[in-house]
Amino acid sequence: MTTPANPSRKSRAQTAAFLAGVLTTCVIFGLVIAFIGYRTGYSTLFNTLRGGVNPQEEEILYLPDNILKELIEKRAVVDNAGNPTKQLSHYTILVDRDEEVGWSLIPNAHISLYMLKARNSGNFGPPILALPADADLSDDLKQYIKEQARLHYTYNVGPDGYRVTVPDVQSDHKILMVGDSVLFGLGVNDDVTMASHLQRMVGDSFRVVNTGVGGYDGEQALKTANRAARKDNYEVLIYIACQNDFMLSPEGVPYSVQAQQVLKKYGAVKDKFGGKVIVMLMPYMEYALDDVLRKGGWYREMVAEMDRLRREMPVAAKELGIEYFDMTDVMNDYTQQNGTIMARFALFADNAHLSPLGNRLAAEKLYESLKKIEVIR
Repeated sequence: MTTPANPSRKSRAQTAAFLAGVLTTCVIFGLVIAFIGYRTGYSTLFNTLRGGVNPQEEEILYLPDNILKELIEKRAVVDNAGNPTKQLSHYTILVDRDEEVGWSLIPNAHISLYMLKARNSGNFGPPILALPADADLSDDLKQYIKEQARLHYTYNVGPDGYRVTVPDVQSDHKILMVGDSVLFGLGVNDDVTMASHLQRMVGDSFRVVNTGVGGYDGEQALKTANRAARKDNYEVLIYIACQNDFMLSPEGVPYSVQAQQVLKKYGAVKDKFGGKVIVMLMPYMEYALDDVLRKGGWYREMVAEMDRLRREMPVAAKELGIEYFDMTDVMNDYTQQNGTIMARFALFADNAHLSPLGNRLAAEKLYESLKKIEVIR
């Protein structure tokens, strides 16, 4: 005859198993939180969790329902705030799809932009509202912009599909500039982009062509250069290479290796541009000011990768006969000249793009490079 199981012993075993399961779950959860904290930085993780408990504390943008409705009707774009108007990426009032390069600027587009007040802390990438320049705005929207906008600027695209360079110079000798939103001049008016500053420096002997488009990587910029070279002749090619151009590999390929691959392709097209190519490396603000901001987590890996990129990229450029300079060095020199670690903040419009002053310093360095390789004498 089978002896019945002891109920108390069975109950204790079930309780122990349950507690072991709970403990295992807690350990796994703790490891996941620790990993996320390492990747993002523990202070960032804490603030994110705190915002989840009390979302109002970390709300980025004040946007009443009636204003949002009108913005949607006008196809307005609101960047850096979760895309509240639900605009499709690279299919907006400024850019349209392009079979050859992915997307490109809409010819004759005229856009009015407003940098809005942000509610989140450390908003180095604040919300940006973009509207057609000729949009008929309601009184409510006008009042909203008056109360919420910190800066106002405009973007104008010429009939050629490139951002307008000021002053307008017509010359048989042309300088082609390619790159992403840093070259385009996100956050500043037409007359203070890098290209416009350079245009004033070279005078009417050259026409400076700004083909920068937001979101482009090095490959798209190169495709743009090749397309431009099929249509016209250029004395020199200038590639504004941003840090994020070399952060694209999901397999963890080092920035410097990606940069070498891209530079080889630019070296291969030199003959289309009189044998002359200039590359400028542009860092994120967080990297240029790392000695002040000192972000943690995965960001430390980004800093180490950028350090290596800055060591190895000039070597690769020299081997390919490409003129090269690093804007980080320009920014550090500017800090020394002004005697304050705060000077570098004035060079940025936000966390990734140059202010009017930053664009001027970059243009001055480009002008020196043009003289060095004897484009300008």
